[in-house]
Amino acid sequence: MDTFQSPTPSSRRDKEEPGPVSVTIPASPFMQKLGFGTGVSVYLMKRSPRGLSRSPWAVKKINSGCSQSQRSLFQQRLREEAETLRNLQHPNIVGYRALTEAPDGSLCLAMEFAGEKSLNDLIEERREQGLGMFPADTILHVALSMARGLQYLHTEQRLLHGDIKSPNVVVRGAFEAVKICDVGVSLPLDENLTVSDPSLCYVGTEPWLPPEALAPGAAISDRADVFAFGLTLWEMLALSVPHLPPDEDSEEDSEDSWDEAAFRAALGSRPALPAAAARAPPAQAPVRELFCACTAAEPRRRPPAARIARALESRQRN
Repeated sequence: MDTFQSPTPSSRRDKEEPGPVSVTIPASPFMQKLGFGTGVSVYLMKRSPRGLSRSPWAVKKINSGCSQSQRSLFQQRLREEAETLRNLQHPNIVGYRALTEAPDGSLCLAMEFAGEKSLNDLIEERREQGLGMFPADTILHVALSMARGLQYLHTEQRLLHGDIKSPNVVVRGAFEAVKICDVGVSLPLDENLTVSDPSLCYVGTEPWLPPEALAPGAAISDRADVFAFGLTLWEMLALSVPHLPPDEDSEEDSEDSWDEAAFRAALGSRPALPAAAARAPPAQAPVRELFCACTAAEPRRRPPAARIARALESRQRN
């Protein structure tokens, strides 16, 4: 593992900016809502014209309540995300389908519908059912799928995903397929797998931020994704969002239990393993070790995605 050499990245294909295509998007009330983000919602679009059976799409659509200035900003972001996504083709990355217009003229990004639920949905369901952490084999399967997707982004496409977390991982069936989605805040990496353009900023989501994202002027590299990847594995152990108090997102919690200062102070750090995971049987040891390696404070001490994938593939063969 220490002598692992990352494969030589292939050059990215130069393509024109994707323009809207002629696809009819149903009005939002006629589609099933799958999820939402800042200014946008994602819907399930079923496609069976004239009785033909076609695979459904996931459609990211700008929320109708956005102001005109917000709408312009989100439309630009959708164009940028479409331009990035259409260059990607990997079994562990959600695929591009079309950039089109809704009846009201706003842009919609149509993507492969890769799974019924997000990993975040499954984590919440498991917590509500009182089932405890996911089995080690399930976590390592998710880890391998994600590592393969990140290896492709980092070494072949020279892209930092920039917002790895359980809501951006979609799962089909009983973990039959696991894919990374939402490349809307991805950043280009140079030959050293570093974000070298000073005008570009790492966005991410607060609970999953790596320490370097919180240090002004610190270099951002592929290992920022690896840190957030490690916290995603922690989510499958703790069944919680990193750095939030236990059951903070429960309706029963009081606002008085929220400690904003403690939350801010914890950002960018490695959360403690939950007691059940710390004393879990030896089968969980590889998960704990991988989590700790990926959440090292110093980026250079975190393994690259390619090394993670290689180690997990070797374990799978044995």
